[in-house]
Amino acid sequence: MKRLSLPILAVFSVLIAGLFLFSDAAAEDLTCKFKADSGDVHVFAWDEDDERERMDSVFEGWIKAGQEVQISSKTGLITYNYRERATDRTYGDNHATCKNGNTIRVP
Repeated sequence: MKRLSLPILAVFSVLIAGLFLFSDAAAEDLTCKFKADSGDVHVFAWDEDDERERMDSVFEGWIKAGQEVQISSKTGLITYNYRERATDRTYGDNHATCKNGNTIRVP
């Protein structure tokens, strides 16, 4: 009887551990990167809801030419503005998806 119990216990342990691993793998990655392509750029970014309403700020700062900055989103949807000089007006109301580490290129 003890020999039968040990293999059954081992099988149940593996099944339960597999469920925990599957739940982590199924979680969606809500990260993305801003990349400054042609020059330094100042970026302002916010999470947004399904109706394109701004929520919390997720990033604000300068990105040097050729560099990338990774950000995390709570919703997977963001809106952002950018400017190329501190004295410039901002170009904005840009909407993007922020999922699975995608890259959002800004001038």
